[in-house]
Amino acid sequence: MSTRIEYLDTRIAPEDTLRALHQLYLTRDEELLPGDPPVPLQQRVVDWRNLLESESTPRWALWNGPELVATSGAYMDLQQNLENAFGWVYVHPSHRGLGHGRMIATPMFDEVQADGRTRFAFQLNDGRPEESLLMQAGMKSAYREKLSRLSFPDVDWVLMSSWVERAAERASDYELLFLPSPLDEGHLNAFCDLMFIMNTAPREDYEEEDEVVTPEVWRDFEDKERIRSRDILTYVVRHKPSGTLAGFTTVAYHRLQTDLVWQLDTAVDPAHRNKGLGRWLKAAMALKLRSQYPDVQRIETFNAGSNQPMLNINVEMGFRPVLIQNVWQGDLVTLRENLSV
Repeated sequence: MSTRIEYLDTRIAPEDTLRALHQLYLTRDEELLPGDPPVPLQQRVVDWRNLLESESTPRWALWNGPELVATSGAYMDLQQNLENAFGWVYVHPSHRGLGHGRMIATPMFDEVQADGRTRFAFQLNDGRPEESLLMQAGMKSAYREKLSRLSFPDVDWVLMSSWVERAAERASDYELLFLPSPLDEGHLNAFCDLMFIMNTAPREDYEEEDEVVTPEVWRDFEDKERIRSRDILTYVVRHKPSGTLAGFTTVAYHRLQTDLVWQLDTAVDPAHRNKGLGRWLKAAMALKLRSQYPDVQRIETFNAGSNQPMLNINVEMGFRPVLIQNVWQGDLVTLRENLSV
């Protein structure tokens, strides 16, 4: 049966194409996390239709006759880190060993290189046999990432309340502010400045520039997440004597997957650490979610394997690792030469 490669702009692709891509992703998801609740088709479609203005996410599909059997794609920031690209390739298990991975990867590499990107990265499950091939290709294991999950019904709510109560004693010069989306204009600039703290999180050997979140980028993110049926909730902690925002935590509640919350970023300014502010923020958010979204069953989050302070808080809350992946990064030209793609 004949094969063909098709470029996919998911913002305008036909519904039937997105439905076929969704089916392929369901197979991928089951390989990664067997038994997890499937992502609804509607969620994927609204995500694919409503991409951020500051990002480029080109994709390709490989068809074997009427069946979509492989896909590739890349993420590229259009405003910063212009040397970096992050890509992916997935081939359906029943169609592996036929050269489809190389076929679908080639146009993705062509696009990334044509855009002037010189560093390329992608994720691979820890311990996969392909790791030796990547080392031979000149790539490095740059970043170890843990996906952790908190079973919401198992949370120790007495402990969460105690973290909030203790913070009131230990950090009496601070106060919590709840900032639902869209952020009030009076807090927007200060909050975007605060998010720069995320650049203090461990990067291990991953090469990238510091990232800046501008008010325009944040507003676009809020708008797109609203369309994507997610509620963005934020707590910030403010130093009362100075009025300075000292830390924050942000989560995304999925209205199309009412059991699911994604923990996004959490950070505390280094000048305000060791006062229990991180635990205060995380506990207050958990309590807010319990009161506002009674159907929540799980909170999921990614952390660097070396981010021990945040991992310590998560473990105390009850988060448990469900997936460990290594992010590999290397010079794009060298990678293509060594892999002959």
